[in-house]
Amino acid sequence: MKIKRWFASLLLLAVLAPACRADGTSFDIAHLYSNVSFTITKIFFKEDGGFRDYSGQVYYDPDHPERSRIQMTVQAASIDTRNETRDKVLRSDDFFDAERYPTLTFVSTSVTAKPGEVLEVSGDLTIHGVTRHITIPVRYLGRKQMPGWHDFVGFETEFTIDRTEFGVNGSRWSGGNLILSKEVNIHLSIGAVRPGS
Repeated sequence: MKIKRWFASLLLLAVLAPACRADGTSFDIAHLYSNVSFTITKIFFKEDGGFRDYSGQVYYDPDHPERSRIQMTVQAASIDTRNETRDKVLRSDDFFDAERYPTLTFVSTSVTAKPGEVLEVSGDLTIHGVTRHITIPVRYLGRKQMPGWHDFVGFETEFTIDRTEFGVNGSRWSGGNLILSKEVNIHLSIGAVRPGS
């Protein structure tokens, strides 16, 4: 009987421990300290934009980076290129089709530490209902605990995707001409805050 109780207690601790560990080192992505932007080439001009509405969580373990993870959700309709006419076109079914596919998401599946405070993060990126597995370099910017304010952590990444692989084509808008480059450079600056700090 004692052995059964001991085994049951051990099993309970094994189940609860990861949850407690994750709760203790989880951070919520904060709008005030973050930025989601992109750059694309139109004919031969560089044009940029971003998204205003996004959320997510980061779990970072500096001692065991491989345990770290991130998940992020971006609202497609929040695209902002400082031109409302253009934004309406981008929200349409010719590009993001925001009504049908309201979110862009990224969920990490593995993290590998690299030299120079860099993390190699692999995960599933979903845009326009299409999911692709990608690997991106993420730079750890640091952690700052400020008593009476917040416990902060920061990350930054820049990578390039082919928008046509996700079905974001814009072929009707451009009359079938490749006016916009297929390659889109994405830049994420992530500032996250520990809940309750």
